Amino acid sequence: MPSAVILLHDANHLADDQRDRFLACLSEAELLRYRRFVRPVRQREFLLGRILLRFAAAHLAGAAFDAVQVTERKSQAPLIRLPAAAAPHFSLSHSRGWVACAASIDTALGLDIETLDPGRDVDAIGRAAFSAAESNWLSSRAAQDKVADFYALWSSKEALFKLMSTQGSEAPLPEQAAAGARLRSGPEWHARTWVQHGLAIALCSRDRLYPVRRTCLSGATPADWLRQLNGS
Repeated sequence: MPSAVILLHDANHLADDQRDRFLACLSEAELLRYRRFVRPVRQREFLLGRILLRFAAAHLAGAAFDAVQVTERKSQAPLIRLPAAAAPHFSLSHSRGWVACAASIDTALGLDIETLDPGRDVDAIGRAAFSAAESNWLSSRAAQDKVADFYALWSSKEALFKLMSTQGSEAPLPEQAAAGARLRSGPEWHARTWVQHGLAIALCSRDRLYPVRRTCLSGATPADWLRQLNGS
């Protein structure tokens, strides 16, 4: 059965010297885009996203980190190439300094992460952003679960949109609630959700996935991350 990995990293504490080493890994087109971001947090998110992408591709393909080539594309996800292997499917997301990359050799993906914010009026947002069926489902949820349920649905919808976009689909976004229940699959999509480190994480895939390995990378460099994944 198809499998996937999700790599998480907190970019809020990126040191200046490590930032400079990561910047040296980017292409000229990536550097130009990096410099266009005004807010430092968005610069860090973009930078770490591109480093995580290279690391995930290299790890799944058994290739060297430096062998991964990334090409920027206007209004599209970047294109990745490997010298002697097929590039994996991938999806990137970020939220308040956290960065995540999902990758799979087997199937197309869409990933979204959102920081849980208990202060938001999730019922009002749901009425404005969700369909009637989805909003009604959210309204029926228990008060203590409503924030987590809102973010699970919201992030699943974002992840599904990304999945459909990678496949060139222009069809309307499918409903994710019906008959008072939240839907977790449909024609050519399957959704899984988690809460980790104060983040709602949603992964939509074209094919049903098992397993999905989620790792919060704690080291400062790709070499540290590789040792962590290898358990050494």
